[in-house]
Amino acid sequence: MTFIKICGITRLGDARAAVSAGANAVGFVFARSLRRVSAAEASAITRHIHPAVNRIGVFVNATQDRVVEVADRVGLDGVQLQGAESPEFIDGLRKLRPSLMVFKAIRPSSAEDVAGAMSYPVDAVLLDPRDPENPFEAAPPIPASWLQGVSAGRFVVAGGLSPNNVGGLVSTLNPWGVDVSGGVESGPGKKDGSKIRAFVRAVREAEAATR
Repeated sequence: MTFIKICGITRLGDARAAVSAGANAVGFVFARSLRRVSAAEASAITRHIHPAVNRIGVFVNATQDRVVEVADRVGLDGVQLQGAESPEFIDGLRKLRPSLMVFKAIRPSSAEDVAGAMSYPVDAVLLDPRDPENPFEAAPPIPASWLQGVSAGRFVVAGGLSPNNVGGLVSTLNPWGVDVSGGVESGPGKKDGSKIRAFVRAVREAEAATR
């Protein structure tokens, strides 16, 4: 099944809505964002989440010590690195916490960018085409042509996703995972339960149709 992550969680009710809808993971942003939460706020939410649901922390150019500190305090299962973290940084983080899943986000502007990112020593590469000058603004999904020859087992698609377009993307690209935040909100940091349910349903229906 496609891995579904509902990111930018700021409230316990929203996390519960994601879990109830069938999401595989919830994401917490620990970097500059309208959806930023503290480690204490995230911890207060994660303790109520079923252990089968992955807790993913989003970081931007944080130190390894900071990532590990937050991961331990919040009980994260994985981290999503959104900055300029190098392969060497990721190797060092893996040595510190081998059990953590590691996602590396890139903002590709070409098929070559996507192909180059596959060399990162991570569990999956998250492809998010947002403008680096406006990193928290939504953007259209990446073109399907950029993913030709890329292993579906290595990438998560993000950016510009919503209940209206994610089904077509899953049918066309067959990604390992999809990641949504603003596309299932009623306002920044405020998730809409009906949109979350519609998003998950669209992904599962697209999967069923391609079997």
